[in-house]
Amino acid sequence: MRLPNLGLRTATVARWCALLAVVVSPLVMRPLRSASTSIAAQRTRRPDSLPYRDPIARLQAQLNNGTLTLTHDSAHGYLASLLRALEIPVSSQGLVFSRTSLQTDKIAPWTPRALYFSDDVYIGFVQESSFLEVAAMDPVRGAVFYTLSQEPRGRPSFSRETTTCLMCHQSRAATGGVPGLMVLSTISDRFGYPIVGVHEGVTTDATPIRQRFGGWYVTGTHGDSASGGHSGNMYSPRLAHEVSDKQAYRTQFDATKESARKDVSDKFDPSPYLSTQGDIVAMMVLVHQTIVHNLITTVHEAVQDVQLAGGPGSLDSVHFPPAPDAHAKSPSTVRLQGAIDRLVKALIFTDEAPLRGAMRGTTSFADDFSQRGPRDHLGRSLRDFDLGTRLFKYPLSFLVYSDGVTSLPKPVRHEIYRQLDLALRHVGGATPSRVSEADRETTAAILTETSPDFRAYRAMRAK
Repeated sequence: MRLPNLGLRTATVARWCALLAVVVSPLVMRPLRSASTSIAAQRTRRPDSLPYRDPIARLQAQLNNGTLTLTHDSAHGYLASLLRALEIPVSSQGLVFSRTSLQTDKIAPWTPRALYFSDDVYIGFVQESSFLEVAAMDPVRGAVFYTLSQEPRGRPSFSRETTTCLMCHQSRAATGGVPGLMVLSTISDRFGYPIVGVHEGVTTDATPIRQRFGGWYVTGTHGDSASGGHSGNMYSPRLAHEVSDKQAYRTQFDATKESARKDVSDKFDPSPYLSTQGDIVAMMVLVHQTIVHNLITTVHEAVQDVQLAGGPGSLDSVHFPPAPDAHAKSPSTVRLQGAIDRLVKALIFTDEAPLRGAMRGTTSFADDFSQRGPRDHLGRSLRDFDLGTRLFKYPLSFLVYSDGVTSLPKPVRHEIYRQLDLALRHVGGATPSRVSEADRETTAAILTETSPDFRAYRAMRAK
């Protein structure tokens, strides 16, 4: 899985599009409204006219007013300080060695790029690069991209990147046509260049484990390790142009040993990095949340289309669920309903590929992630892991709490909650796969207690 460069390798483009594939949001110099504020009053405006509300915008405002500083060190520049400021755990580190970023001259199997992430921010570190790559999620815009110079400065300043990054990060095939994120899997040659046609593509929750992590160094074990494993930690001894029958060549790889590694420090010099690990559980979460982030952004863009087509207040006339004769609806309304349906399916892991036995990481990531809550009065959380037959214990994504969801207009949020409510009660529509009735009931109870917005929706429906 990898952030693709779609074959663009020029040095100029490389400098700017290197930004992760898991993107961040823009720089702001003015006071920001709460990220949970409704956009009802902004319905007729496209996002370009709105203030930025992503974590990097808020961080830049703190740097500007002097309430926060970043510390520079000779080994990693601003990296360690930036991770602390954004509360991103080092245990989230992923290591990408395929040359699918546009900093192709600096990334290779012997010098992988390190990626770090939280729920809504992604940071990329490349050895000997003059900048850090940053991507953050704006509640309305979706992914926003930045760079941060690694030169020591009295007041560090993020530079927002636009057009060049979106050449890769606004692809209909990879991100659904919205500013978004992607995690790719690709078999590389010994220099790290993808062997196109052997194995590559955007990874989702539905992707079987054996097809994940190509081009990444991954540590940890899982139930499939002895029966084909995943595609990480391997690269071809041949160069890309030396492989003629690419499909047949893929079958020659034995991933059994490489899929059960607890250490990858023999693959490269680990001393320039904050960690020697690429935790498999962190990689699983990374895949899930990048896909859901893109689908949330797709819903926001569909909302904007409805508002632009119908004018102020037009969303109030949209009825959910749609009428039986969907053709009577406007095209923008039909697109909105479709975007909501796809998001709900992802939130409840409808098409999730099953795990085939225990999955274990090699860092504290699982604990670091789970501790972020929220939890109900019994201590249960949507962030609790299963790691036996599926990723999470409860069949509902933690991103249901995200600013991207809670900032949607009320009619849209309520349609999402209506579908979730039906799914968790197993009444028609999309339903979580391979989930017991007890787990669905527990999930509904956790959501009701920990989400004031969902609780208010249920109270309204009960009247």
